[in-house]
Amino acid sequence: MATFRDTIGYEKESAATGVVSAVKSLMVYVKQIVTLLLTNTQTATTTEDLNQAAGTYDLLTGTTQPVMLETLSFKMPDVDISGGSLTSITIQTDDTTPQVVFNSGDGALANLTQEAELSFTGAIRINVGTKLQLTIAGGVAGTPCTTTITAGYKAIVAGGTLA
Repeated sequence: MATFRDTIGYEKESAATGVVSAVKSLMVYVKQIVTLLLTNTQTATTTEDLNQAAGTYDLLTGTTQPVMLETLSFKMPDVDISGGSLTSITIQTDDTTPQVVFNSGDGALANLTQEAELSFTGAIRINVGTKLQLTIAGGVAGTPCTTTITAGYKAIVAGGTLA
């Protein structure tokens, strides 16, 4: 008769591979899931200066295969832009029906203070050729303001990336 410990498994067991089997312990599947979660997350980072004309600027593009955007961080530098004409920013896809990551309320000037960070967690499919874009409303920031944008994503099909 199998014990509870035999069903759950032991810490030193190797991670499972392939499909579920009735003869493998729970521990080997937990290790398999954790390994997949840790190894499949990728990041892409870019920068954009807010001290430029109102308009829309490309940040990242889906390449090769589709990906699932799971996180996005928009980090402000240690710069005061309250004296410029910028009123807000948005980040969205360039799809016919854009998927909005940060709307103009999220990206209002009042939220773009020194070293502030806007963060997104969710799920947005980025197909091959789809772009993540930054839109600047109002005008220039009034001083150089290079922001850092970091996307966390997983390939839906092997080889999918954001670049």
